[in-house]
Amino acid sequence: MSIRRKPLHRMKQEREDQDEILESWMKDYKEPDTWTIILAMNRVLELAENSSLSEMFWKACESPLAFLRQELGLTNIQIVVLSIMVETGEPLTWKSIGNYLNCSRLSIMVYSEEIEEMVAKRWIIRRGVHEIGGFFQGFALVPGVVTALRHNKAFVPEKIDGLTEQQFVDKLEKHINKNIDNRHVCFEDDEEWMMQLVKANPELPLCREVMKYDDDIHVQSLLLMIVFDYAQWEGSDGEGLQFQTIDNLYPDEGDCEFMRISLREGNHILMADELIEHKCIDGQVNTDQYMLTRKAKTELLSNYKPSHSRCNRQAPNGRLLKSHKTIKEKSLFFNDSEQEQIDRLTSLLSKENLPSVQQRLEEQGMRKGFACLFYGAPGTGKTETVMQIARQTGRDLMQVDIAGLRDKFVGESEKNIKEVFQRYRALCRNSTVMPILFFNEADAIINKRSENVEHSVDKMDNAMQNIILQEIEDLDGILIATTNLTSNLDKAFERRFLYKVEFHKPDTDVKAKIWCSMLKDISTDDARQLASHFDFSGGQIENIARKRTVDYILSGKVADLNEIESYCQAELLANKKERHHITGFSA
Repeated sequence: MSIRRKPLHRMKQEREDQDEILESWMKDYKEPDTWTIILAMNRVLELAENSSLSEMFWKACESPLAFLRQELGLTNIQIVVLSIMVETGEPLTWKSIGNYLNCSRLSIMVYSEEIEEMVAKRWIIRRGVHEIGGFFQGFALVPGVVTALRHNKAFVPEKIDGLTEQQFVDKLEKHINKNIDNRHVCFEDDEEWMMQLVKANPELPLCREVMKYDDDIHVQSLLLMIVFDYAQWEGSDGEGLQFQTIDNLYPDEGDCEFMRISLREGNHILMADELIEHKCIDGQVNTDQYMLTRKAKTELLSNYKPSHSRCNRQAPNGRLLKSHKTIKEKSLFFNDSEQEQIDRLTSLLSKENLPSVQQRLEEQGMRKGFACLFYGAPGTGKTETVMQIARQTGRDLMQVDIAGLRDKFVGESEKNIKEVFQRYRALCRNSTVMPILFFNEADAIINKRSENVEHSVDKMDNAMQNIILQEIEDLDGILIATTNLTSNLDKAFERRFLYKVEFHKPDTDVKAKIWCSMLKDISTDDARQLASHFDFSGGQIENIARKRTVDYILSGKVADLNEIESYCQAELLANKKERHHITGFSA
């Protein structure tokens, strides 16, 4: 449903027409035997359009309103506004509500206190809305309201009072994390929710401290955002809220501009009160990163144990590395050109050769890190090759979740990237054998940087790429990245990869070897015929072998050549009509 603007001169005539319609409707109206919440709200909604909230409207809605007042505990005008918001399913401004009712914006704002009461009850939240002419204050339903009404129940907001320190910060962290990827939620909504949470728990030391700054909601939310950062990163290299994150969250206005300046200069009120401080890295103060002081941690959060959720995101089950001992040996077959390059790289990265090579490079003033790029079509063995190199050289793998590095908040994605390399350097220092930093399917972060960027996402990607470029430049360890696409590879990345290995689809001889390795009972001649008739990658051949094994498990029958051919045809999604008949195979 769209809500249209209506000229003021039409309102009077429409109001009179609507009253006539309502009067006529009431004569023939028969009330249902049983009301439900949705049925009653729908009746109110139908009668409310263009009604101008006239006396005739209130009289016509008397029965459904009485039912809804009892069921929902809301006033008449709150029920009307709620019905419109449920119907539209989008944030509404005072003016858009007035347009639907055929009322002026000011006549609706008469009910401000009742609307604010819905905010206080946490049925709705404030929300900025873009409309023709600018950006206006509006309101949106809290998640869960529609679901409750649909099940004929009154909405009950989540419990936020009576929390312990642990429960308070856990709830804060969960709420902010939930909204990170929700583009429909603005930070003003989060600030409003934070203050409700604080006011509901005034006995907690942190909440008492936050309420001391009740004349400035931005100061209050800033302290809580640094607590949020502490919860996720405490004790790690990544701890410290980035200035870029703060810059992105807070509006461009006088108070917030002063906040930005005072943070960098170190005289912000939270710094003066010894609650936050600049981060210190290797004795150097970073004026663009802010963390809780020891005083804040001990006095305000003495009974809180940080979740370290961001620290653990890179390491499921608390493990930072994939041990080379857990990688199963697997036979890989390559074309001659790839095999030669892989053998040379494996020899270089061996525990016997790498230390001496790095020492010689350092003596000659050259960079001693090794960045390698494996590129080629899917299924050509790039990822498995990295695994086997790690196994053969006795090096553990620190595998990076590329998708998990991106963050809604500007500055946080960049911090995630820095954290990856900081962790890797720490692992190198603390490991007897240097591990491998592995960026699998790295297309998204090594493609060409955007020029003339306008969107924050493009700026974020460019900033991430610049950090990676610098980190590779300073790398002392081993980095291997894999990608399916190289046509869009940024030239700056191309220069920084010392070893670049292209993985082609296997030729006929190599495919025949793969067929033999996957299907142990196949003859060499039949393997070669399959190899010559089907241009498959190693991954596709493995798919066929797995299907044959699954069918054997289910039926107890070993698939013959004709059945293997049918598997091959099924694998050829783009060319199912063409069939290649092969004879002479015996299982």
